[in-house]
Amino acid sequence: MPDSVIFYVAKNPKTAELYLKMVKTCKYFFVKQPIIIVPNLRDGNGKWRCGEVPLNLTKYNCKYWITGEIYASASEFVDKNIFSPIIPKLYRCDVKCLYLFDQVISYHDLSLLITSAKRIRFDNVVVKHADSSDVPLEDIVTVAVNAKSVYVDKPTITPKTMKKLTKLSHFLKLDGFHLSDLTEVFDIDEFYGYMKKNLRTKFCIGFDPQISDAFKNRVEAIVDEILETGQFNYKPPLIDFTGLDMFKRAKLYEIYCSH
Repeated sequence: MPDSVIFYVAKNPKTAELYLKMVKTCKYFFVKQPIIIVPNLRDGNGKWRCGEVPLNLTKYNCKYWITGEIYASASEFVDKNIFSPIIPKLYRCDVKCLYLFDQVISYHDLSLLITSAKRIRFDNVVVKHADSSDVPLEDIVTVAVNAKSVYVDKPTITPKTMKKLTKLSHFLKLDGFHLSDLTEVFDIDEFYGYMKKNLRTKFCIGFDPQISDAFKNRVEAIVDEILETGQFNYKPPLIDFTGLDMFKRAKLYEIYCSH
């Protein structure tokens, strides 16, 4: 084969599996494009690992291709922005699962990690624009084009978040969408209006304990309407807030699980 073709193939592997076959066949491919395939990237105490193997992602002059899962938590150490040093070292990210806990991450960096993810979980994660402003939930979901299930705790929302989410074609194809610790900025009426047309997604939403009594009353009225519905032509959501009657909560959970 012409040298130009070999060089192109070396520089542009289409899949991680193909790249591994190439480097096993001839070390030329690794020399021209040094990439280490990492199936699962996890951090513990600020140290990256793949399984039980420690990884110093900034030490070697090579790129990394993450293919399976990323799990990152800052709950046990100070640094809450552990991705910035390693983003320049990523050749590609094809993860199926992205689990982040207690992180601060730039929108640019997140966009490189989240696109391929099918399962997404963010607990106490703050996503920042270049101007340091917080990125609202709808902008995060916008780049999660392959997501099947999304769980977000303490999301950044605006009064238009729900309306903007329903304009995203891939949002309509989600299997599960779970939001917790929502503030009353969330448009509950827009949400419920969409729910009555929703035939696919299992929605579960919970509210911050500090929401006002007036907002609690509105949410409870929606819960009562769901409980009084005899036959559903939509996927009934699970809704929870501090102060909701335990029997109503149990009945709503039963309905949620049975549809």
